[in-house]
Amino acid sequence: RRIYLDYASTTPLDPRVEEAMRPFLRERFGNPSSIHAEGVAAKKALDAAHTSAALSLEAHAEEVVFTSGGTEANNLAILGTFFRFNLKSFRLNLKKLHVVTTNIEHSSMLEPLRELERLGRAEVTYVPVESNGIVKPEKIIAAIKPSTVLVSVMYANNEIGTIQPIRKIGQLLSDVKSQKSKVKGRNEKAYPLFHSDACQAPLYLRCLVNALGVDLLTLDGHKMYGPKGVGCLYVRRGTRITPQLFGGGQERGLRSTTENVPGIVGFAEALRIAVAERESESVRLKKLRDHLYFLIRANKQIDGMLITNGDMSERLPNNLNISLPGVNTEMLTLQLDAAGIACSTKSSCLKDERESYVVRALTGDKSRAASTLRFTLGRYTTKKEIEYAANTIARLL
Repeated sequence: RRIYLDYASTTPLDPRVEEAMRPFLRERFGNPSSIHAEGVAAKKALDAAHTSAALSLEAHAEEVVFTSGGTEANNLAILGTFFRFNLKSFRLNLKKLHVVTTNIEHSSMLEPLRELERLGRAEVTYVPVESNGIVKPEKIIAAIKPSTVLVSVMYANNEIGTIQPIRKIGQLLSDVKSQKSKVKGRNEKAYPLFHSDACQAPLYLRCLVNALGVDLLTLDGHKMYGPKGVGCLYVRRGTRITPQLFGGGQERGLRSTTENVPGIVGFAEALRIAVAERESESVRLKKLRDHLYFLIRANKQIDGMLITNGDMSERLPNNLNISLPGVNTEMLTLQLDAAGIACSTKSSCLKDERESYVVRALTGDKSRAASTLRFTLGRYTTKKEIEYAANTIARLL
C-alpha cells in the first residue's frame, strides 16, 4: 500500500461525495436549462447545490458562482474586477488601475496580474510577507492608492500552510471603504473589493464570508475530497464584476456554459462534509503532523540542518514544510516515491520551477528555497504511515 502525503496538491474523491454524484452521471443527466422533466430534475439539483454551498459559507445561494476550479475562479475575480472598472478609470482620469496582493500568492493569482502588467493595463503592489510567512495587515492597507480596485490575499498558503489574518485585513479595509463613502457623499459601495483565495482553507478553517469581510472568495472541489474540474467564486450581493465567458448566461450571467451538474453536486457535498468534520479532523491531523515533525527532527542525519518554513502556530494543521540545505530534495522525493511514499518539494503548479518562490520570499535564501520538502496529511493518514515515512527518510538520508 502506498502512503500519500501530498493532500495539498489534490485529494482523493470521498466515497460519500461519489455516492451523491452518481445519479447525475447516468440516470439524471439532463441539461438544467431545458424545460422538460430531465432538465427540471437537473435544475433542482443545481439549485440545491447552490443552497448547500451557500449555507456552508453563511452566504446567499445567488452569491455562489460555480466554475471549472480554483484557477478559473481566481481569474474571474481578478479580470472580472479589472474589466468592470477599466472604462470607469477613464472617467476618473486614472492611467492604470491598481491591485494590492502579497508576494506568495498562488500562480493562478500572480500570472493574470503579471499579464495585465505586461500589457501595461494595471499596476500591482506585491506586499512582502514577514520571515514567518505571514503578512502584516497594516502593510496591506498602507499599499492602497486612490486607483486601487482590488485587494487579494490568500487565506492559507498551499506550500507552507501559513494562515493570513484575513479577518483583520477585512476589518481595516472596511474602515477605508467607510471613509471613501463619506468623502463621496453617497451610499454606493466603496472600493477596493476584497478577495481571498481560500482553496486550501475549508477543511481546517471557518470560511464564513461575513466574518471574514470578503467581497469575493475562491474555493476548489478537488482540494477538499470533491471532484476535479469544479470550484466556485463567492460574489457578494451588490458586487459587480464582468464575466469572462459569454454565450448562455448561466450562473447569473457570470459564467456561461452548460453546468457540470455531477461535479457541482459533488462540490457541495464535499464542502458540507468538510464543515461538519473540520474541528475533529483538525485536532487529529495536528497531532500526526507534530509527531512527524518530532520524528524528522530527531534524525541525527539532519541535526542542525533542518529549517522549518513558515510559522508553526498560525499554520494549517496538516502541513509540514521544511528545507534541507545541501540535500537534493527533488532526488529524495523520487526515492521516497520509489519506497511507496508520495510527497512534494513545492506546489504541483510549479512543475517547471527549480525552487519554491514562496520559500524564497521568506528570507531570500536561494539554497533554502531549492531544498524544500512538503508533507501534507489528510483524511486517510494514519500514525503507522507517519512513522514509516519518518523511518524511510532517515534511511535514505
